Amino acid sequence: MSTNTWSDLASHPTGLLGGATTVLNDSLYVIGGVVNPPGSGSNKVYKYSIDQNTWSQAANFPFGIVDAKAVAYQDSLIYVAGGLGGANNGKVYLYNCHTNKWRVATPFIPSGNRNFGGFAIKGDTLVYMCGTDGFLSANYFNTVHVGVINQNNRAQITWTIGAPFPGATRTFFDANTWSDGIIMTGGSTDNTFETYSAECYVYHPGSNTWTQKPNKPTAWLTGQSGSLKLPNGEWKLICASGYQTAYLNQTEILTETGTVSAPDLSGNTLCDPTWMQFQNPVNQYTTIRYCMPQSGLATLSLNDGAGRVVKILVQEMLPAGEQNAVLDTTGLPNGLYFISLRRNDSLVTRKLCVLN
Repeated sequence: MSTNTWSDLASHPTGLLGGATTVLNDSLYVIGGVVNPPGSGSNKVYKYSIDQNTWSQAANFPFGIVDAKAVAYQDSLIYVAGGLGGANNGKVYLYNCHTNKWRVATPFIPSGNRNFGGFAIKGDTLVYMCGTDGFLSANYFNTVHVGVINQNNRAQITWTIGAPFPGATRTFFDANTWSDGIIMTGGSTDNTFETYSAECYVYHPGSNTWTQKPNKPTAWLTGQSGSLKLPNGEWKLICASGYQTAYLNQTEILTETGTVSAPDLSGNTLCDPTWMQFQNPVNQYTTIRYCMPQSGLATLSLNDGAGRVVKILVQEMLPAGEQNAVLDTTGLPNGLYFISLRRNDSLVTRKLCVLN
């Protein structure tokens, strides 16, 4: 971002098309894909070390797959959903980098193949939006699958159907984590290569609502995108190249300015490190407001009465100032919980009652 330049790095061992990609810790994972299109999908998983600029192989995916989507979670896990190949039928797969093993996670409800949809994560909530049941199929969806990860067994996901996508796009979605939800761009309106879109929307899992953002300057059918949060609180969505009626070479960036100033707390001009505010009791959703006296690593978690982590709401570097996160208590047993905020070396804990 600061130098605005491209660099050549170590080449992928085989080269491929349609692999699922995600970054976990200091490594980029490429899962499946097609080496010689239009051949069948590969089950190979390649791992690129960003620090060492080298490639290695991880455990094979359970079957050959192409055009799946992958997201990283916490410090060791990768979820893979959708794609063509094998009898996936809406199944979700989970990889653990510590054990180097794959296992089946809770499938979508209702089950059924999902391909070419958008897949991203916000906090401990997975979101798979729209898609189709097959390549060039006439069946395509505006359905949004919302899955909350169980903190005691991360292969267990509580899936619900969220608010349907309000736009026209149906397939070839790109979806990424955003400031307060999941952001999507472009795609096809009818699951063909004849239509393309400039739509940009954000889905908010906490409130189960959609917000429309400015259209992408160049409509595309498919392409590459990623999001990141800068230390000053700004969010960037970066869309690089892609395809419309011909291949694109544009790099286009959407910027959303974050909240970086300290809040006014009962007349105090300084950011009170002990301040935390939320609705109590909670019967489904509540916004947890808290303060960062200075920039640093923040971990905001919901713990049960025994101190065990039930949900991780935030685990990232944050700028100084007021911050917020949405807590979804859907599926949690009623009772007493604790909200814990760890910032650098400090810890703040508050009681919270769930009455669903």
